[in-house]
Amino acid sequence: MSSPPSGAPPVRWRVRSSTGSAEAFHQRDPEPDGGHHIWIHTPPRPALILGSTQPPELVRADRARLDGIEVCRRRSGGGLVHLDPATDCWLDAIVPAGSPWWDDDVGKAFHWLGQHWGTVLDDLLGPSGPALVHRPAPTASTPARPLWCFSGVGHGEVTVGASKVVGLSQRRTRGWIRLQSLVLGRWPGSRLLPYVDLDVARAIPGIDPEGIDPSAVPAGPPVGIRLPSPAVLAATFVDRLGADAAGASSVTST
Repeated sequence: MSSPPSGAPPVRWRVRSSTGSAEAFHQRDPEPDGGHHIWIHTPPRPALILGSTQPPELVRADRARLDGIEVCRRRSGGGLVHLDPATDCWLDAIVPAGSPWWDDDVGKAFHWLGQHWGTVLDDLLGPSGPALVHRPAPTASTPARPLWCFSGVGHGEVTVGASKVVGLSQRRTRGWIRLQSLVLGRWPGSRLLPYVDLDVARAIPGIDPEGIDPSAVPAGPPVGIRLPSPAVLAATFVDRLGADAAGASSVTST
């Protein structure tokens, strides 16, 4: 069982698995029960997910949908995400206000989740690791923002070798934090180019020009390393956390 950042006694985590559109899952709010929850979600098809501040014109939505890719927007910040339910594990943690797992610092709030994913990946990868959990030092300058979530590394995010494997984002209110995590089992690289308007990307203020081309993004497991299936990743996460998987519920959203 994992310990919270403060070293306080563990809490009871309840597990909820769901299927349905990526957009519907992003719009979901935590239940008003003040509990700790793990949400594991599997969309029926791949998705391109815009960060909350990215322009909709960035993605060629008609082309993506013709190829069976859902296009939606999340309510948390960060870069563009590609999610493939066949290879990627999407798991969110809900932390209520007053929890020993809560941190007022937006960056530090990620650390326990990233550390736990790092432990899970080390367990599963063995000598193919190790997984490195990042805790960036404060900087006086404003760094260029990545277009793609996985072309930059932030607080709590996890790399294996030079590749980012776990991306994190969050939404928070006075009553809860929703920490979102995606473990990337495979990065499509240049196959994403037809779905992105590069002229729109280059015109976004503050975007790192070197992080626009998805074929140059160091994301997903390095060559020669294969992650387990999303189901195994989620089950290992839950088991190591000591969450109440026996009482898990399953829902379908539209």
